Amino acid sequence: MSQKKVYLYVKHSPNAYEFASKLFQMLEKWGYQAFTDQEELRNIIPVKDKEEIKKAFICIVIGGDGTFLAGARKVAPLGIPIVGINLGRFGFLTEIETIEVNKLLPKVLKGEAPLQERLIFEVCICKEGEEEEFIDYAVNDVVVSKSALARMIDISIDTSLGHLGTISGDGIIVATPTGSTAYALASGGPIVYPTLLASIIVPICPHTLTQRPIVISDEVEVILNVKTPYSEVFLTIDGQVGRKLSINEKVIIRKAPFKLKMFLHPYRNYFDLLRIKLKWGKR
Repeated sequence: MSQKKVYLYVKHSPNAYEFASKLFQMLEKWGYQAFTDQEELRNIIPVKDKEEIKKAFICIVIGGDGTFLAGARKVAPLGIPIVGINLGRFGFLTEIETIEVNKLLPKVLKGEAPLQERLIFEVCICKEGEEEEFIDYAVNDVVVSKSALARMIDISIDTSLGHLGTISGDGIIVATPTGSTAYALASGGPIVYPTLLASIIVPICPHTLTQRPIVISDEVEVILNVKTPYSEVFLTIDGQVGRKLSINEKVIIRKAPFKLKMFLHPYRNYFDLLRIKLKWGKR
């Protein structure tokens, strides 16, 4: 019987590399074949071609929430479930702490931990009269915002149901429920339960105080169009992928044709996570 393949996605840091080496040995001992596609790990973990990722039955992320987002964008289109081991500061998505690995990771590998599916976005850019250009998938959020030195910008928000309005300010966040506890929350948006099928539109420092966050159905496509020609405006996906936008480019945000599959902490629910990480109920 062939060994089950485990894809490791590791944060770029000496601490993470050291832990990855230990985890690789543990997985081998438990009867799993672990590998990565990160060349810098070649001395400690077998490096395989990116095509090998498709053969993995799980992706284990070693790092923080940023590493989790990057790993999730790689494996979600392949239908591979993901679990995170926290070596970061916050650990909202990387739920398993290093001291829990021996106890909890075997449960995850055996399918004995809760598996949850979450909405992610497909992000495209379209110029007038041209075909859409796929940019990336978004697990947390899509942000259209001004540069540090730019003046206030105007962004027109259209949807597949009609025109929503034009917002003046520093920019717009369109977040998934998973991303509702990230940049959207810091900008005054609501916390949305992660399995709800919804999109959250949050203005960044709006000029008009009546322009408030809104939660819409995930079936509604969102189109953002920058209306300010004299400002530098940028598109950012999950705070990691980005590019400059021109005045004639529209950002199209729709639900992806698949969901992110992620294993959760076996003994902790979402409300526990809010209390622990966001310190709800504490003064």
